[in-house]
Amino acid sequence: MNKQLRWFLLLCGYLLVLILAASAAQHWNYRQLTLKAQHQSDNLAAFIRYEIGRYADLPRQIASSDLLQSLLLDLPRSTEQLNQYLFQLQRSADVADLYLVNPSGIVIASSNANGKIYYLGRDFGFRPYVQQALTGQDAQYYALGHTSERRGYYYSVPVRIQNKILAVMVAKVDLEPIEQHQQQIAGLADSHFMVTGQSDEVFLSDVPQWRLTSLTGRSLTASEQQRYITQAIEPLHYSVGSALLASSYPLWHLPVDDKTLSFLPYQRTLAEFGWTLTVLASPTPHRSALWSALLLVTLIYSSALLAVWVRRERKKRHLQLLQHNQQLEQRVIARTKDLAETNRQLIRQIERREQTETELAQTEQHLVQTAKLATIGALSASLNHELNQPLTALQSYAQTTEKLIDKGYLDDAKTNIQAMRQLMQRLSVIVAQFKDFSRKSSGKSQLVQVNKLVLDALGIVKHQCQQQGVKVRLQLPEQSPSVLADSIQLEQVLVNILTNGVQAMAGQADAAFHIAVRTQAQQVSIHIRDQGPGIEPHHLERIFEAFFSTKQRDGLGLGLSISQRIVQSFGGQLEVRNTPQGGAEFIIVLLTATTGS
Repeated sequence: MNKQLRWFLLLCGYLLVLILAASAAQHWNYRQLTLKAQHQSDNLAAFIRYEIGRYADLPRQIASSDLLQSLLLDLPRSTEQLNQYLFQLQRSADVADLYLVNPSGIVIASSNANGKIYYLGRDFGFRPYVQQALTGQDAQYYALGHTSERRGYYYSVPVRIQNKILAVMVAKVDLEPIEQHQQQIAGLADSHFMVTGQSDEVFLSDVPQWRLTSLTGRSLTASEQQRYITQAIEPLHYSVGSALLASSYPLWHLPVDDKTLSFLPYQRTLAEFGWTLTVLASPTPHRSALWSALLLVTLIYSSALLAVWVRRERKKRHLQLLQHNQQLEQRVIARTKDLAETNRQLIRQIERREQTETELAQTEQHLVQTAKLATIGALSASLNHELNQPLTALQSYAQTTEKLIDKGYLDDAKTNIQAMRQLMQRLSVIVAQFKDFSRKSSGKSQLVQVNKLVLDALGIVKHQCQQQGVKVRLQLPEQSPSVLADSIQLEQVLVNILTNGVQAMAGQADAAFHIAVRTQAQQVSIHIRDQGPGIEPHHLERIFEAFFSTKQRDGLGLGLSISQRIVQSFGGQLEVRNTPQGGAEFIIVLLTATTGS
């Protein structure tokens, strides 16, 4: 019996604390919600005042301008010019509409005269802002547009010329953008708002179904209904209640779509417009704090009830842990021996792998150098042709110069000597080009000008292209990009691809290379496209495999597999694809020098 009574008292105490905690949490939640709604109301009120009030002086500035007054005196001949003037002012001021009303209430000029919806010729004399301005006073007024059927705020001033009111200048501010942009500007996350007029009608709201409804449900008077022309102001069916466990905070139950939601209202007056601004904050996101408080109370009670049980179990667990620790120590000793032996085996494997990688790198470097020497041999005819032409010309110039000297024509002899110097410079460039190509790579990366690299590679295979009738179409950027790479190895890759392309287009009419260098997103790509037969689709996946060849032919000895590894060692990629125009396209993608560094 005592045990049952003790559990009953614990349960009653838990429920009492739970209710007190829920009430305190509810009051705290609604207090925070009220502060949030107040802050949102400050932001939204400032936004509304700015969006509407910044146009308050615009009609007076326009009415006092000399141009408008001169055009007004020249009516009706100046009607079109006056419409255009108001249109330009409306566009520059970003206001909804600008228009002039004569003393009879007829619109005589409008910024929307050439639009689908226009005011020209309309009778606005019944509007209070027109009537008040005709008495010589500035006026402001909110209403539903008679012609546009859009809600707006109107500023009007009399246009006086020689102390006589000849017209009324009106500026209409479109209010619908306030509803569209208030969430981002006023920070009304999880909240809504409504602006009510002098008769408690909802004039503005971010909830469409609340607009042009009445909070009180009473019918408008004739003067009040004039704001909305024939638009009926239906009652907004809502109710007012109190928050659960926080009766001092009222809640409005309003329809939203097909549901009824509860909101905490916060109201302030916008006296300058004759409005009341109501921010409606949703308490739903704050209910998590209530549940957190209840959960906290539950956890505290649960902790108290479990404390005794934990203390008893702790001793039992302590003994079990001692036994487990002894077993673990024995397992650790045995496992340590196994790990030590495994570690020794891994060290031996790593040493053998490092040795193998070193030997593989040396072998690959030797293959690259051997392939380059093979290239020189394959291009010997090109080298012989490149050297024979300047040498033949030098011999001819030498014989001619000797005869000119004998005859005393020294000026002509000097001209021949200058030509011979140019030929010798050309020989020097050709020899240096093949000498640089044949020398062994240092294996170190450095800044490489991509444009020069492409031109040097073309110089190596130039004679081969001429023999096969292959044309070269270059597309190089004006400012050469730089990459971080080994220029010798990268040039060998280009020569390998170009030579393969020449062989693929052998005997083909109108054969040509399309070579382009492009830069994009800190990358440089070299595109080499030939007009050969392309690569068989089932060979594309294996084209970069070692010792794979699509056909037997005399090549450079430097396979695409090694070429790909060379490009990858620079942090780049080598890709190949067949193009819709026919032929194969090799793409070398490298990082720019800035990215690579």
